[in-house]
Amino acid sequence: MATLRTADGTELQLSVWPAAGRGWVAVVHGYGEHSGRYEALARWLSARGWSVASCDLRGHGRSPGRRGHVRSFDDYLHDVAALYAFVAHQAGGQPVFLLGHSLGGLIALRYVQETGAELAGLVLSAPFLELALPTPRWKLILAPALSQLWPTFSTPSGLRGELASRDPEVAAAYDRDPLVFRRATARWFAAVLKAQREALAQAPKLGLPLLVLHGEADAVASPHASRQLVAQAGSADKTLHVYGGFRHEVLNELGKERAWEDLASWLAAHRAGLNQGAWAPADGGS
Repeated sequence: MATLRTADGTELQLSVWPAAGRGWVAVVHGYGEHSGRYEALARWLSARGWSVASCDLRGHGRSPGRRGHVRSFDDYLHDVAALYAFVAHQAGGQPVFLLGHSLGGLIALRYVQETGAELAGLVLSAPFLELALPTPRWKLILAPALSQLWPTFSTPSGLRGELASRDPEVAAAYDRDPLVFRRATARWFAAVLKAQREALAQAPKLGLPLLVLHGEADAVASPHASRQLVAQAGSADKTLHVYGGFRHEVLNELGKERAWEDLASWLAAHRAGLNQGAWAPADGGS
């Protein structure tokens, strides 16, 4: 199977669903999961002319690395940089969109904010900008110190299939997936909290066309934080869809077809806008 090599030498598992003509979508998966969980969406987009690529982030899926741990949040940005470089090369001038779910949404947003990557647009599915799950106060207080003193100290994440989707098949598949894990280390937690603060603080810096999809009943990532991001984003072109009753995995929910069609319509409209010269990604939104 194909792999990507990051700037620091990490080999990441790569999945590609090629298609003809319309452009490319690079998908960044969420915490504790892997790129294979996006195969149904990728095949659906591919059948409509969109090529899709995704990789297992370090410490996830079939990629190497300690599960639920990261030395620095920047390590994830290296992973997305490798994925973007691959997709941009394959695209050969066709438009490239970046789509991130949950933790992947936070990573994709921080990558755009930090690099000014030349993208046709940014799509965030339930971005993990603020934790909605109840968190013990001691975790929040001790996370910075533990991150330095015992960075690999791990605790359960609290994630389970029923939080992901109301679809019982999706929930059951999540719970039995051997590549899904449910623990996180102190270093990971502290790094993510810092990245969340930076992502919202730098929202005005974002200039790319932006689409945010979120479930109103999401108990993992706060829908309020998505509303805050869209309100504060510097993008002149920004769209928020909040789906009543949807839980965390907007693209994997009962009625997901609504979200899939909203995504496809937005991609098509922004591809057309590029062809007409309505928006040129000259500055990457910086």
